[in-house]
Amino acid sequence: YEGHCKSSEGQIEVSYGNLWERENPYDLSIKSVYIYSYVFCRDGRSKSWDTVDEALEEVRGWHAEEMAYDYNSPEALENQRLMDEMAGEFLEEMINSGRLTIIEVPGDDDDEEGTHGVPI
Repeated sequence: YEGHCKSSEGQIEVSYGNLWERENPYDLSIKSVYIYSYVFCRDGRSKSWDTVDEALEEVRGWHAEEMAYDYNSPEALENQRLMDEMAGEFLEEMINSGRLTIIEVPGDDDDEEGTHGVPI
């Protein structure tokens, strides 16, 4: 349940190829475009294209889809509720199996027990 992390990371590379393999060393034509992003590349984290036009076409389509998505629709809210429920069940399973231990944080002035509101 790392949506807050994965949605914030990404990388875009534009390759001009190898200087020594060009017929004209001053030709700065783009040879490929590469995007690494959990949000954009849902089927494998990264994707490459041979041209900027190909990449832009797909990015624009993705952007239009994302901008049209209503995060407050009944379906989206139900999906979020299910994800939250799954995350809670996963954490409970991890704690019960001993693979996750919630510890107290010494010196936490806002929380007498030092647990940040998380039950131990």
